[in-house]
Parts: sequence; structure tokens; C-alpha cells
Amino acid sequence: MSEAVKQLEQALKDQPKNPLRNHQVEEYTAEKSRLEAMVTSPIYVTGVDRGKVSQRARELEKHIQTYAPKPVQGAKKDEVARLAEDVMEHTIKPALLPREEMRRNPAGAVGKFIRVENSKPIQHAIQQWKRAQLALEPDNQDPDLANVERFRPEMIHATGGTSTFMAGAQIPGNFAMTPQAKANWPLGEPTVETPLKTAQKRERTPAQIEALARAQAAAKAKRAQVTEG
Repeated sequence: MSEAVKQLEQALKDQPKNPLRNHQVEEYTAEKSRLEAMVTSPIYVTGVDRGKVSQRARELEKHIQTYAPKPVQGAKKDEVARLAEDVMEHTIKPALLPREEMRRNPAGAVGKFIRVENSKPIQHAIQQWKRAQLALEPDNQDPDLANVERFRPEMIHATGGTSTFMAGAQIPGNFAMTPQAKANWPLGEPTVETPLKTAQKRERTPAQIEALARAQAAAKAKRAQVTEG
């Protein structure tokens, strides 16, 4: 475990181990308010056991107080933010497999994922980073606030926009040229017969279509004369 991860975990010692997300806190709070309203309403209106409802409302309140992230302020907030950034940049990001490898599964990708990204030290670092994000912005409604996938690298950024074709992968993808190669393509327009040129030759102009219609009409009239004769 890196020193930054240890320091971040120590700075978050008063935070829940697995804090609730913002939407979860809102859902629990709304449910608690609904139950409290039932307790204060006449029993002939609600028709429920107000004792059990009150007990459930207290349980929800205790759950919220226990697992909702606790906001950090002042110098401690700056320290948590600094340590979280350090952990992401120097511990988590280097361990993340590129999106293309995760999607196309080339040889060795599964083993690398198990050994590195899914190892206990990296998963522990990810958990501390998530706790830090929720403590720094407990009211943030972004569902991806603590989502590590936002930082997963992409090979296409390192290849200048070319395709990430992997011949030996389970899903190899498509081969393509880089934008620079396309701009400097030296061969020019092909001179041999191509399917496009063949199709273009087969297309008839309006004059050709009209001449064909006249020829077909004349042939039809001739056949009719032969039949009558």
C-alpha cells in the first residue's frame, strides 16, 4: 500500500467505510419523512401500527446518520483533496487497463486485470478515493462522482486517432489509417475498374431512358401487328 493511500485512509477515519451516495441519502430521507407523517396522522386515516412505523423511521434516521458521508471543511478538506488526487494519479490510473483492452480482450488482458487492477492494494486505493469524493462533495448529485471509469485511459489517444485493431484479440476490431496517413495518401484515385465505377457506368441518363422506352414501345407495336396478321 502506498504512503498516499495510508494517509488518505487516516484522513478519512471518521467517514463511513462504505458511504451512501447522494441519491440514496435523498431516498432514505424522503422515506423517513413519509413514515413520520404517518405517525402524526390519526390512525383512522392511515390504518397502520404507528408504533412500528415510528420504529422504522428511527431506524432509517440511524442508518442515515451512520452511513451518510460527513462533509469535511477547511484545511482538512484541502488535505483530503490533495491526497485523493495523488492516489488517483500515481496509484489507480497506472493500474487501469485501457478501454480497448477491456472491450476487445487480447491475450493476457484477463490475467493482467486480475494481477493489477483487481488486486487488493488497488481495490483498497479505489475504495479510499471513492470515500474521499463523497466526503468532499456530499451534496453532488452527479451519479458518476465516485466512478473510476471516468479515468480509464484510451489507447486511441496515444495512437493519434488511428484504429486500435488487435489481430489476436477476442474482438479484434477494424483496421484503419490515421488522419495523417489519409491526408498524405500517395496513390490517388484508383485507375482500375472498381465496383463504384461499374455501377456508375450502368446508370442511364434521362435521354438513354427515353430512347429505351421508345424502342420498347416500337417492339411491342411490331409484335402486335404480327399477331393480328
